[in-house]
Amino acid sequence: WSLMSFLSRVNYNYKGRYLLTASFRADGSSKFRDNNRWSYFPSAALAWRVKDEAFLKKADFLSDAKVRVGWGITGNNRVDDYATYARLSFDNVSGVYNAYYSYNNSLQQGVYFSSLANLDLKWEKTAQTNIGLDLGFFRQRISLTADYYNKRTSDLLLNAQLPYTMGYETAYKNIGKTGNSGLELSLSTVNIETKRFSWSTVFNISFNRNKVLALSQNQESVISTVNWDQNFKDIPLYIAKIDQPLGQMYGYIWDGVYGYDDFDRLPSGTYILKDNVSTNGNTRTLIKPGDIKYRDLNGDGEVNDKDRTVIGSGYPLHQGGFTNNFRYKQFDLNVFFQWSYGNDILNANRLLFEAGNKVYLNQYATYENRWTPDNTNTTMPRVGGQGPNAYSTRVVEDGSYLRLKTLSLGYNLPQALLKRINVKSFRVYTSAQNLITWTYYSGYDPEVSVYYTGLTPGFDYSSYPRPKTIVFGFNLTL
Repeated sequence: WSLMSFLSRVNYNYKGRYLLTASFRADGSSKFRDNNRWSYFPSAALAWRVKDEAFLKKADFLSDAKVRVGWGITGNNRVDDYATYARLSFDNVSGVYNAYYSYNNSLQQGVYFSSLANLDLKWEKTAQTNIGLDLGFFRQRISLTADYYNKRTSDLLLNAQLPYTMGYETAYKNIGKTGNSGLELSLSTVNIETKRFSWSTVFNISFNRNKVLALSQNQESVISTVNWDQNFKDIPLYIAKIDQPLGQMYGYIWDGVYGYDDFDRLPSGTYILKDNVSTNGNTRTLIKPGDIKYRDLNGDGEVNDKDRTVIGSGYPLHQGGFTNNFRYKQFDLNVFFQWSYGNDILNANRLLFEAGNKVYLNQYATYENRWTPDNTNTTMPRVGGQGPNAYSTRVVEDGSYLRLKTLSLGYNLPQALLKRINVKSFRVYTSAQNLITWTYYSGYDPEVSVYYTGLTPGFDYSSYPRPKTIVFGFNLTL
């Protein structure tokens, strides 16, 4: 495939007070047919340095003040190279010989259409408006930057589901519309500045909210699966609904385990689930004390697909970082924290390692507290008591965290010593990454992105934890 682009830009500056930038680009991609190969993307940004106006000249406490406004459109062509074409296949799939036909009472190699063509496929477009403010106080000892953005993405390039009557499951189409809006704040301060000692701080935080604005024709929601295990690959885990956020987890509300009080004991000594107690997806005769229990939302006495609901969100309410830089004589110290708050993680590891239904698979230490006839005061299901394979709030955990991401300490040799040995600079240092993480998440690492897409955030299965790294080194300039 190939891509060709043309870009033109105009910059205008009037007395350093009014700044204008306008651009126009044309992008062409071979992934689309001739009638949609090219698309055009304008943008413009205007800045007003308010501090230079006469009415703020005497405001000595204010060292900088600038207002920014921007708008622009960008494009996306990231789609399969042959998405616009109908494909031919010679293969057989899952033992079904789709490409074979009978001739003279024997199977002959043939060819069949494996996908539909879409000659009208075109560029995905994102329009964004941004309003920003830059402020500086006391000769830039304090600097504040604030940005609000509103972004709309339309004509998304998706492998969309098709009606079963089409004979094909999916086809690439321009469908749907999503919105993202948010606020980003950054604060920089010079707390102390002397000849021997200095201390500066940088703090930033961002809030983002997304929403599904439109889907395919006559479509109100899209469910997504995660192909991480054979027994769960066809079970819906995420749902995207119109006028609701992306990345919502979809499943059952967990209600602990069934106790003896939920059953009638028969003369034979067996237990049968009471008629006024809802099932968990299994039939009443198969449910035993200690089995997992889900909430019957519609009250029909059975837990089924109609009782699935939103059980979590993979996107955080806010995230950010906090950096402190210290200098004392020849020593320097950098401390950086990062955090995420309000996002959920579906810990799929627990579906296997707290189940007890595979004799060859070791279990988590938490499974020691599973339900047994002698240990009924627990919410951990009995051995093999998970019921039908399902996702529920039992394995949805708070993914918020605070992490000491970087800690770095350095020492610069004094200039008097360096002159004697004809060296311009010599610095020794040590730095450490991912030292400490504070979180309630029970998995290895709350910053997970296994099987990640825009529709499936916050999923964890066999993720490799971020290692703690310690580095020693030196910088030498002759």
